[in-house]
Amino acid sequence: MHFSIPLKPGSYALRIFLANKQNIKVGSLGEHEFFPGEYIYLGSALGPGGLRARLDRHLRGDGRHHWHIDWLRAEAVVTGYYFLVTDRRLECQWSQALMEYPNVRIPVPRFGASDCRGMKYPCPAHLFRLEPGRYQESIQKKLSKASGLEVIYCQFTSDSQAGMGYIE
Repeated sequence: MHFSIPLKPGSYALRIFLANKQNIKVGSLGEHEFFPGEYIYLGSALGPGGLRARLDRHLRGDGRHHWHIDWLRAEAVVTGYYFLVTDRRLECQWSQALMEYPNVRIPVPRFGASDCRGMKYPCPAHLFRLEPGRYQESIQKKLSKASGLEVIYCQFTSDSQAGMGYIE
């Protein structure tokens, strides 16, 4: 099934897979060791082009390194994404929801959460490493519950390339 990404503002979560252990420089956060496995990155797209512009950029993995995720994305592949059309930034709520899972790891403190500093309860990060084979079905439910609205999930098929073919 082909699903068009809306041009509207929203919040999103990328599912990312890193095949090999690597040391990756993450902008001002410096160099960090990343272990192979699955990661979830949380973000929002409230600017021009909304979700489509931001997700297309992340799915292509090209362009100047602007956000923390750009450094990891250059070494890893996106295997799917979640999104919700909204004018609210939900990554902080989603971050708190993902922290409820046992054995979820924060690979780099403050990764993607630079804009959370002024909050009463700042997020420790917007990037999480998942334990292999866990949480596959429940993440969509958890993000939906945390936001109070149904989050859409698109998973790429094994033969797809960044948005060319995916399943719901």
